[in-house]
Amino acid sequence: MMQKRTLYSLLLTSFILVFAFASASAQVVTIEDNTVARCQAGQEIDIMVTNSTDISAFEIILEVDFVMPDTAFFTAFDFVWDPGLTVCTTRVVDITAHYDGTPDTLRIAGMLIADDACLVAPTNVVVGKIVFTTNDVCDGTIELNGIDYVGSTACGCAVNATTQFVDCATTALITATVETGTVTVQNQAPTIAGINDSTLHFNETYLGQASASDLDEVACEELTFSKGTPAPANLVVNGDGSISWGTTGPDVGSHDVWVVVTDKCGATDSTKFVICVENTPPVITCEVDWEDGVDHVIWGDTATGLVSGFDSDGGPNTLVYSVVSFECSYGCAGAPPTEPTIHPGTGIWTWPTVEGDNDYIGTWKLCLKVSDGGNLDPPCAPENADTCCVFITVIPTMSVYIEKTHKIYQGQFTDVSIYLDSTIQLPNEMGGFDFLVQYDASALTFQSAELGALLDTSGCAWEYFTYRYGPNGNCGPAACPSGFVRMIGIAETNNGANHPECFSGTDGQLVSMNFLVTNDRTYECQYIPIRWSWYDCGDNTISSKSGDTLFMSRYVFDYYFDGEDPGWIPIHETLISEFPTNNGAQEECLIGGGPDKPYPLTLIDFYNGGVDIACADSIDDRGDLNLNGLAYEIADAVLYSNFFVYGPSVLGEGEAYQARVAASDANADGIPLSVGDLVYMIRVIVGDAMPYNKNVSPIAVEMVNNNGRLSINSDVPMGAALIVAEGNVSPVLLTEDMELLYAYDASNDQTRALVYSLSGNTFTGEFLDVQNEVVTMEIATFEGHPVKIDMIPANFALAQNFPNPFNPTTTIAFDVPVATAYTMTIYNINGQEVKRFDGNAEAGVFEIEWNASDVGSGVYFYRLEAGAFSDTKKMVLVK
Repeated sequence: MMQKRTLYSLLLTSFILVFAFASASAQVVTIEDNTVARCQAGQEIDIMVTNSTDISAFEIILEVDFVMPDTAFFTAFDFVWDPGLTVCTTRVVDITAHYDGTPDTLRIAGMLIADDACLVAPTNVVVGKIVFTTNDVCDGTIELNGIDYVGSTACGCAVNATTQFVDCATTALITATVETGTVTVQNQAPTIAGINDSTLHFNETYLGQASASDLDEVACEELTFSKGTPAPANLVVNGDGSISWGTTGPDVGSHDVWVVVTDKCGATDSTKFVICVENTPPVITCEVDWEDGVDHVIWGDTATGLVSGFDSDGGPNTLVYSVVSFECSYGCAGAPPTEPTIHPGTGIWTWPTVEGDNDYIGTWKLCLKVSDGGNLDPPCAPENADTCCVFITVIPTMSVYIEKTHKIYQGQFTDVSIYLDSTIQLPNEMGGFDFLVQYDASALTFQSAELGALLDTSGCAWEYFTYRYGPNGNCGPAACPSGFVRMIGIAETNNGANHPECFSGTDGQLVSMNFLVTNDRTYECQYIPIRWSWYDCGDNTISSKSGDTLFMSRYVFDYYFDGEDPGWIPIHETLISEFPTNNGAQEECLIGGGPDKPYPLTLIDFYNGGVDIACADSIDDRGDLNLNGLAYEIADAVLYSNFFVYGPSVLGEGEAYQARVAASDANADGIPLSVGDLVYMIRVIVGDAMPYNKNVSPIAVEMVNNNGRLSINSDVPMGAALIVAEGNVSPVLLTEDMELLYAYDASNDQTRALVYSLSGNTFTGEFLDVQNEVVTMEIATFEGHPVKIDMIPANFALAQNFPNPFNPTTTIAFDVPVATAYTMTIYNINGQEVKRFDGNAEAGVFEIEWNASDVGSGVYFYRLEAGAFSDTKKMVLVK
């Protein structure tokens, strides 16, 4: 190896050569081994001298040997004397460099001069440190070996030097052995720091930063970050360690993310962290209008509803609705016969029921779900859906009929039932009913009603039943007009000792109504309907046993007969009605919703009925009153006259009675058993008239009743008159050529008088003094026409107002025997006029109605002035 000597080394060498001599004593120089990171500045290795004898000088020559093919070398190299070395203080350090500038040879020497001291043996003393910096190499080895030095002095003398010591006592040279020192350059693997787990919502962007450290010199090292496996495909790890990930809906769930750091030499380290991508599940709402979430569906209707989902994060997918489960909750026969369906996009669900199929009846639990379709990955994304449940109670329909009777004789009483017809026992039992029916008052006269066999004491033993009609019928806010009857039944009115034994049945009579069928023969062969009627929402309703639910009309049907089979025509859809109506409860009745306002249930089908009046032709021959097969004979007239005097008993009973009533309509005016019929029958018998079949309109005739003396104010000849007077009296005939028959009816305390003529005579003017008050009267003309009687008072008279006391209206009537002007004046207790009525009144009974709503309570007087007549009476207003 080529050496370059410095001035110091030459001097050192000369010094040794001058003062030293050879010695065979062995000594050791140890060069410390060290493993260092690359490029690290200030690394050290010790040079230690081991001397077995005291020495006064030492020289150490080291060669820096780069072990090939390694490329490790020193980029900086220096020697520093150890401060603990306090002897041999005359010292030389000579460092030579290779041609490329890297260190090549190190020669150091220390010697004793003058007052200095020797290095006393035995000792292992560190004489100094080599301070160095390695180059930027991933790995390699540098050796420090002892070498001999070959050179020449300035004088040109040959110099041959090596690592050796000088004996302190003898100044002899002592050969020293050099133990090679090795510097191993070793790459330091990087260390990556842990990254915290993170949670974010989908569609948010994750931003993070990886960091790492390396013991290699920062100036030489270069760390690069990258994405490891596994990791989301679209997650990005940049070389500088920045991490970004724009999440989307499909990323919902838990994701392991590996990040790798790599140094310049390829050494790596990695770390794992977890990113949880969350999804907020939707919230479902079962939108119901039903009490406590229960949908009451009428048998045969379709249960329907709407569920709505709200997704606060709008995804990750479109909401989808589905049925989770459908099962019986209470009172079902078994599994549901069909399953509900739901539109996956709108949330509208439906379940059609089949009327007549008992498998549908009961309460069913329907659970529905809305899902946003997000990934499920507990615990990061445990839910993607929400559920809600509704209860559907299928209630069977009820059918309530008004009976249709057949071949009912006129003038007879007939019972018409209201009855329940249901194919199963009702799950919601009845606690009461409120029925309002309408009938033709000109053909039927309501008599009474009673609780039906299903609910009376022999049935369920209901506690209360009543009926009202006319002014007490309460049809809406006012009194019922004629032809209406209201019937109310309540199962239990209190919690006393008696309780109903049942609250409903499958079928049976609810109410029995009794009617008198008219004798008016214009109604023969007619069907007289009895219909359900609605004035408000409370009409024709049935209450549940508990009273919390009201059942009202679903459909309404009218009876018809097509000539072969009877049937019913639906009328609930044929007309759109308002109250009052015969078409059922109106839409305004369907109010309620929620636990405090339960909906009424439209589950009752109402069927109208009525009375079929028998045809007279099927039971009689006109004019054959005695039923002997010969019409219009004298025996028929005698029987007829006996009827007027002695009453209906002379006509017999049963079908014979019906036949005689039908045969009695001799004048064919539709009114049987009238004096017009008797007159016409006599005319036919005497040959003055022929039997005919025509309808006759009544003739208006004025009659004056002067304290029981009756007179006709008409030129029309009268053929007969039937008068009923109060008490047991003896009427007096006041006209010639007529006959009088009369008899007392003790059962009614009335006297019946018949004025007639079997010879066909007539009368007008005064004809009878009945000696008492007239109850009823019936008159017929000579032709047999019925007469409409207009009673004419005999004198002026002022009647007491009715009602009295009153609030706020009352009616004042007065008799006027002739047409006249009148004045009616009302005074208060102080004599002050409060109201005046002026006008003209025709002969007869005239009425004035006074509405006193604008005056206060108290006593009032009313005074009538008509012609020369005047009278005053008192009345009382009570508010």
